[in-house]
Amino acid sequence: MNPEQAQLLEMYKDVAAILTGHGIFFFIHYGTAIGAIRHNGFIPWDNDIDLVVKEGDLQEVNRILSAELDPAKYYYHIPSADTHPHVVYRSEDFENDLKKKVSPFIDIFVLEQYPKTFWRRHMVNFCVWNEVIFIVLVDHMRSLFMHRLFSRIPRWFERRAKNLTPPDTDMTTVYSTTFKDDIFPEAYFRDVSMHAFEDTEVPMPVGIDVALASLFGDYMTPPPEDKRHGANGFPCSVLKDYRMSLQNKKVKTSRKNNAL
Repeated sequence: MNPEQAQLLEMYKDVAAILTGHGIFFFIHYGTAIGAIRHNGFIPWDNDIDLVVKEGDLQEVNRILSAELDPAKYYYHIPSADTHPHVVYRSEDFENDLKKKVSPFIDIFVLEQYPKTFWRRHMVNFCVWNEVIFIVLVDHMRSLFMHRLFSRIPRWFERRAKNLTPPDTDMTTVYSTTFKDDIFPEAYFRDVSMHAFEDTEVPMPVGIDVALASLFGDYMTPPPEDKRHGANGFPCSVLKDYRMSLQNKKVKTSRKNNAL
Protein backbone atom coordinates (compact mmCIF):
# COMPACT_ATOMS: atom_id res chain seq x y z
CA MET A 1 0.00 0.00 0.00
CA ASN A 2 1.54 3.31 -1.10
CA PRO A 3 1.14 6.66 0.77
CA GLU A 4 -1.75 7.82 -1.43
CA GLN A 5 -3.61 4.57 -0.80
CA ALA A 6 -2.95 4.89 2.93
CA GLN A 7 -4.57 8.33 2.76
CA LEU A 8 -7.54 6.90 0.86
CA LEU A 9 -7.94 4.13 3.42
CA GLU A 10 -8.09 6.69 6.22
CA MET A 11 -10.68 8.63 4.21
CA TYR A 12 -12.73 5.47 3.71
CA LYS A 13 -12.73 4.70 7.43
CA ASP A 14 -13.98 8.22 8.24
CA VAL A 15 -16.74 8.04 5.61
CA ALA A 16 -17.75 4.48 6.53
CA ALA A 17 -17.99 5.35 10.22
CA ILE A 18 -20.46 8.16 9.48
CA LEU A 19 -22.58 6.15 7.04
CA THR A 20 -22.66 3.12 9.32
CA GLY A 21 -23.46 5.26 12.33
CA HIS A 22 -26.56 6.57 10.55
CA GLY A 23 -27.63 3.17 9.23
CA ILE A 24 -26.95 4.05 5.58
CA PHE A 25 -26.64 1.07 3.22
CA PHE A 26 -23.51 1.23 1.05
CA PHE A 27 -21.02 -1.08 -0.63
CA ILE A 28 -17.76 -1.04 -2.55
CA HIS A 29 -17.73 -1.49 -6.32
CA TYR A 30 -15.61 -1.33 -9.48
CA GLY A 31 -11.83 -1.22 -8.95
CA THR A 32 -12.16 -1.19 -5.18
CA ALA A 33 -14.15 -4.44 -5.29
CA ILE A 34 -11.64 -6.02 -7.68
CA GLY A 35 -8.86 -5.06 -5.28
CA ALA A 36 -10.72 -6.59 -2.34
CA ILE A 37 -11.35 -9.88 -4.14
CA ARG A 38 -8.01 -10.19 -5.94
CA HIS A 39 -5.62 -8.56 -3.45
CA ASN A 40 -7.52 -8.28 -0.15
CA GLY A 41 -6.88 -4.56 -0.47
CA PHE A 42 -6.06 -2.01 -3.13
CA ILE A 43 -5.15 -2.93 -6.67
CA PRO A 44 -1.44 -1.99 -6.45
CA TRP A 45 -1.79 0.79 -9.05
CA ASP A 46 -5.23 2.09 -8.03
CA ASN A 47 -5.65 5.65 -6.77
CA ASP A 48 -9.28 6.08 -5.70
CA ILE A 49 -12.09 4.31 -3.83
CA ASP A 50 -15.50 3.52 -5.31
CA LEU A 51 -18.53 3.37 -3.03
CA VAL A 52 -22.20 3.01 -3.99
CA VAL A 53 -25.30 4.22 -2.12
CA LYS A 54 -28.96 3.91 -3.04
CA GLU A 55 -30.65 6.82 -4.77
CA GLY A 56 -33.31 6.98 -2.06
CA ASP A 57 -30.58 7.60 0.54
CA LEU A 58 -28.62 10.21 -1.43
CA GLN A 59 -30.19 13.28 0.14
CA GLU A 60 -29.45 11.96 3.63
CA VAL A 61 -25.93 10.94 2.60
CA ASN A 62 -25.29 14.47 1.34
CA ARG A 63 -26.65 15.94 4.56
CA ILE A 64 -24.70 13.83 7.03
CA LEU A 65 -21.38 13.84 5.17
CA SER A 66 -21.59 17.61 4.65
CA ALA A 67 -22.28 18.05 8.36
CA GLU A 68 -20.03 15.45 9.94
CA LEU A 69 -16.89 15.12 7.83
CA ASP A 70 -14.06 17.23 9.24
CA PRO A 71 -13.97 20.36 7.00
CA ALA A 72 -10.30 20.84 7.81
CA LYS A 73 -9.54 17.45 6.21
CA TYR A 74 -12.23 17.03 3.54
CA TYR A 75 -14.20 18.86 0.91
CA TYR A 76 -17.53 17.14 0.39
CA HIS A 77 -18.38 17.81 -3.23
CA ILE A 78 -22.07 17.91 -4.13
CA PRO A 79 -21.61 18.60 -7.84
CA SER A 80 -23.44 21.13 -9.93
CA ALA A 81 -22.66 19.02 -12.99
CA ASP A 82 -21.73 15.40 -12.35
CA THR A 83 -23.60 12.16 -11.77
CA HIS A 84 -22.53 11.68 -8.14
CA PRO A 85 -20.84 13.33 -5.15
CA HIS A 86 -17.26 12.91 -3.95
CA VAL A 87 -15.20 13.14 -0.80
CA VAL A 88 -11.99 15.01 -1.66
CA TYR A 89 -8.97 15.23 0.61
CA ARG A 90 -8.19 18.85 1.50
CA SER A 91 -4.43 19.33 1.21
CA GLU A 92 -2.51 22.42 2.31
CA ASP A 93 -2.46 23.71 -1.29
CA PHE A 94 -5.96 22.43 -2.02
CA GLU A 95 -7.05 24.70 -4.88
CA ASN A 96 -3.78 24.14 -6.73
CA ASP A 97 -4.09 20.37 -6.28
CA LEU A 98 -7.62 20.58 -7.70
CA LYS A 99 -6.21 22.44 -10.70
CA LYS A 100 -3.61 19.73 -11.20
CA LYS A 101 -6.21 17.01 -10.55
CA VAL A 102 -4.07 15.23 -7.98
CA SER A 103 -6.24 15.39 -4.84
CA PRO A 104 -7.15 11.94 -3.44
CA PHE A 105 -10.90 11.33 -3.68
CA ILE A 106 -13.66 8.82 -3.03
CA ASP A 107 -16.43 8.39 -5.59
CA ILE A 108 -19.89 7.94 -4.08
CA PHE A 109 -21.83 6.46 -6.97
CA VAL A 110 -25.62 6.20 -6.88
CA LEU A 111 -27.57 3.01 -7.53
CA GLU A 112 -30.53 4.19 -9.61
CA GLN A 113 -33.72 2.43 -10.61
CA TYR A 114 -33.84 1.42 -14.26
CA PRO A 115 -36.90 0.51 -16.40
CA LYS A 116 -37.65 -2.97 -17.70
CA THR A 117 -39.65 -2.17 -20.85
CA PHE A 118 -38.01 -1.68 -24.24
CA TRP A 119 -39.18 1.85 -25.06
CA ARG A 120 -38.65 3.26 -21.59
CA ARG A 121 -35.12 1.88 -21.61
CA HIS A 122 -34.39 3.61 -24.90
CA MET A 123 -35.76 6.92 -23.63
CA VAL A 124 -33.82 6.65 -20.37
CA ASN A 125 -30.66 5.73 -22.29
CA PHE A 126 -31.10 8.86 -24.42
CA CYS A 127 -31.41 11.00 -21.30
CA VAL A 128 -28.44 9.45 -19.49
CA TRP A 129 -26.15 9.74 -22.52
CA ASN A 130 -27.08 13.40 -22.91
CA GLU A 131 -26.56 13.96 -19.20
CA VAL A 132 -23.03 12.52 -19.43
CA ILE A 133 -22.22 14.46 -22.62
CA PHE A 134 -23.27 17.79 -21.13
CA ILE A 135 -21.42 17.04 -17.89
CA VAL A 136 -18.21 16.70 -19.90
CA LEU A 137 -18.95 19.86 -21.91
CA VAL A 138 -19.73 21.89 -18.79
CA ASP A 139 -16.59 20.57 -17.10
CA HIS A 140 -14.50 22.12 -19.90
CA MET A 141 -16.07 25.58 -19.53
CA ARG A 142 -13.72 27.99 -17.77
CA SER A 143 -16.22 30.76 -17.09
CA LEU A 144 -18.12 30.39 -13.82
CA PHE A 145 -21.04 32.27 -15.34
CA MET A 146 -21.25 29.84 -18.27
CA HIS A 147 -20.83 26.93 -15.87
CA ARG A 148 -23.76 28.10 -13.75
CA LEU A 149 -25.88 28.62 -16.86
CA PHE A 150 -25.21 25.31 -18.61
CA SER A 151 -24.98 23.08 -15.51
CA ARG A 152 -28.79 23.10 -15.50
CA ILE A 153 -28.86 21.00 -18.67
CA PRO A 154 -27.41 17.69 -17.33
CA ARG A 155 -29.63 18.02 -14.25
CA TRP A 156 -32.66 18.40 -16.54
CA PHE A 157 -31.78 15.17 -18.40
CA GLU A 158 -31.25 13.37 -15.08
CA ARG A 159 -34.70 14.41 -13.86
CA ARG A 160 -36.27 13.24 -17.14
CA ALA A 161 -34.56 9.84 -16.80
CA LYS A 162 -35.89 9.41 -13.26
CA ASN A 163 -39.39 10.47 -14.29
CA LEU A 164 -39.37 7.88 -17.07
CA THR A 165 -38.50 5.06 -14.66
CA PRO A 166 -41.51 3.48 -12.90
CA PRO A 167 -41.06 3.13 -9.12
CA ASP A 168 -42.02 -0.55 -9.13
CA THR A 169 -39.14 -1.68 -11.35
CA ASP A 170 -36.71 -4.24 -9.91
CA MET A 171 -33.81 -3.28 -12.20
CA THR A 172 -30.94 -0.94 -11.36
CA THR A 173 -27.97 0.80 -12.90
CA VAL A 174 -25.38 3.42 -11.97
CA TYR A 175 -25.50 6.57 -14.10
CA SER A 176 -22.07 6.80 -15.72
CA THR A 177 -20.49 6.21 -19.11
CA THR A 178 -20.68 2.44 -18.49
CA PHE A 179 -24.31 2.38 -17.28
CA LYS A 180 -25.48 -0.01 -20.04
CA ASP A 181 -23.04 -2.64 -18.76
CA ASP A 182 -24.18 -2.03 -15.19
CA ILE A 183 -27.87 -3.00 -15.51
CA PHE A 184 -28.77 -5.72 -13.00
CA PRO A 185 -31.67 -6.87 -10.83
CA GLU A 186 -31.93 -4.92 -7.61
CA ALA A 187 -31.62 -8.22 -5.73
CA TYR A 188 -27.90 -8.36 -6.67
CA PHE A 189 -27.29 -5.39 -4.36
CA ARG A 190 -29.86 -6.02 -1.64
CA ASP A 191 -27.51 -7.76 0.78
CA VAL A 192 -23.82 -7.42 1.56
CA SER A 193 -21.16 -9.39 3.36
CA MET A 194 -17.93 -8.06 4.82
CA HIS A 195 -14.65 -8.72 3.03
CA ALA A 196 -11.05 -8.11 4.11
CA PHE A 197 -9.49 -4.94 2.74
CA GLU A 198 -6.00 -4.00 3.94
CA ASP A 199 -6.35 -3.64 7.74
CA THR A 200 -10.14 -3.29 7.76
CA GLU A 201 -13.28 -4.80 6.25
CA VAL A 202 -15.56 -3.48 3.53
CA PRO A 203 -19.18 -4.32 2.53
CA MET A 204 -19.50 -6.23 -0.75
CA PRO A 205 -22.83 -7.05 -2.45
CA VAL A 206 -23.91 -10.61 -3.12
CA GLY A 207 -24.02 -10.07 -6.88
CA ILE A 208 -20.61 -8.44 -7.21
CA ASP A 209 -19.04 -11.28 -9.24
CA VAL A 210 -21.65 -11.03 -12.00
CA ALA A 211 -21.44 -7.23 -12.00
CA LEU A 212 -17.65 -7.13 -12.24
CA ALA A 213 -17.55 -9.83 -14.92
CA SER A 214 -20.05 -7.86 -17.00
CA LEU A 215 -17.97 -4.70 -16.71
CA PHE A 216 -14.43 -6.06 -16.86
CA GLY A 217 -14.54 -9.64 -18.16
CA ASP A 218 -11.94 -11.87 -16.49
CA TYR A 219 -11.24 -9.42 -13.68
CA MET A 220 -9.24 -11.97 -11.68
CA THR A 221 -6.44 -11.81 -14.27
CA PRO A 222 -4.42 -8.57 -13.93
CA PRO A 223 -4.15 -6.52 -17.13
CA PRO A 224 -0.87 -6.17 -19.06
CA GLU A 225 1.63 -3.81 -17.45
CA ASP A 226 1.00 -1.05 -20.01
CA LYS A 227 -2.71 -1.06 -19.05
CA ARG A 228 -2.15 -0.74 -15.32
CA HIS A 229 -3.26 2.73 -14.26
CA GLY A 230 -5.47 4.32 -11.65
CA ALA A 231 -8.70 6.28 -12.08
CA ASN A 232 -9.16 7.54 -15.62
CA GLY A 233 -10.94 10.70 -14.53
CA PHE A 234 -11.26 13.33 -11.84
CA PRO A 235 -14.47 14.68 -10.25
CA CYS A 236 -16.19 16.83 -12.85
CA SER A 237 -16.84 20.49 -11.97
CA VAL A 238 -15.05 20.15 -8.63
CA LEU A 239 -12.69 23.11 -9.05
CA LYS A 240 -15.43 25.48 -10.20
CA ASP A 241 -17.82 24.24 -7.52
CA TYR A 242 -15.13 24.84 -4.90
CA ARG A 243 -14.52 28.36 -6.16
CA MET A 244 -18.26 29.06 -6.21
CA SER A 245 -18.55 27.81 -2.62
CA LEU A 246 -15.83 30.30 -1.60
CA GLN A 247 -17.69 33.08 -3.39
CA ASN A 248 -20.92 32.16 -1.63
CA LYS A 249 -19.19 32.23 1.76
CA LYS A 250 -17.81 35.71 1.03
CA VAL A 251 -21.25 36.96 0.06
CA LYS A 252 -22.83 35.50 3.22
CA THR A 253 -20.07 36.99 5.40
CA SER A 254 -20.48 40.38 3.74
CA ARG A 255 -24.25 40.37 4.24
CA LYS A 256 -23.84 39.33 7.87
CA ASN A 257 -21.34 42.12 8.53
CA ASN A 258 -23.58 44.69 6.85
CA ALA A 259 -26.50 43.59 9.00
CA LEU A 260 -24.55 44.18 12.25
